Amino acid sequence: MAARQSPPKRIRDVFYETRVLMGRDYTIRRFAEEVLESAIDPVMLGYIEKGKRFPSEALVRRLAAIRKQNPHELLALLWRDRILHGFGKELRRVLAAPKTLTDIEDADMAVLTSQAIAALPDDGDWVPVSKWRAAFQTVKGQRRKDLHASPELVKQVETLLRERELVEVKSGKARRRGRHFVAQTTGERQALALEFCALFAKGLLDKLALADKDTGTYLRDHYFNIPTERIPDFHKRLDEALQQLAEEFADEASTGNRFMNVLVTATPYDSGES
Repeated sequence: MAARQSPPKRIRDVFYETRVLMGRDYTIRRFAEEVLESAIDPVMLGYIEKGKRFPSEALVRRLAAIRKQNPHELLALLWRDRILHGFGKELRRVLAAPKTLTDIEDADMAVLTSQAIAALPDDGDWVPVSKWRAAFQTVKGQRRKDLHASPELVKQVETLLRERELVEVKSGKARRRGRHFVAQTTGERQALALEFCALFAKGLLDKLALADKDTGTYLRDHYFNIPTERIPDFHKRLDEALQQLAEEFADEASTGNRFMNVLVTATPYDSGES
């Protein structure tokens, strides 16, 4: 059974887990006053842990010192969170679409869809529907509790995958028929765009801010000219190559394996020349 994908750790999660690991006696107020040496107001620290505010870079460096951790590792989380927040804000403005989900963040819709596909065996074997649903409907949390998707959202994801013929359900059992989900509606595109932004930001910051650390991230730029009429063929060949790599390297979940997100984009560059 494939591993479930967890949302990437955010800077709010690091503040929360650091405080909790110090013991139950460390309330937000005590942690702010004693551990962070009153560098931040307890109320503001509470907002940070809830993801409603971003900490300053100076505060993140202070937390890294407490954790005896490379500050750039935590700063990379902060920078990625800020990039994703800004991107999401502008994206919703462009689409003129309000948040369509409740009790779960937009980006987690794409995570849930990925989990639903990954929760089925690669070899196409049938599994009980109840077992499949239980495997993907919980988004693994970094904080107190796992995030349980609403029954409505689980049904929505399941319906989408069945309509796109990525999953087949019959006689109380389900099996995988494909692994590549293509967003079509505005809500799906918005959720997928936020996930893509998070992946790109992580890859970029891994190579820039954590260049001396083996993060397992590959990031390259390639530039070349292609005749306009051959662009569709290039896209087709690129997709075939990626599918071949996925089939060759995909493996079962284990402690020695890492879940890999691969984001590929190829776009014509408009230089503005006539």
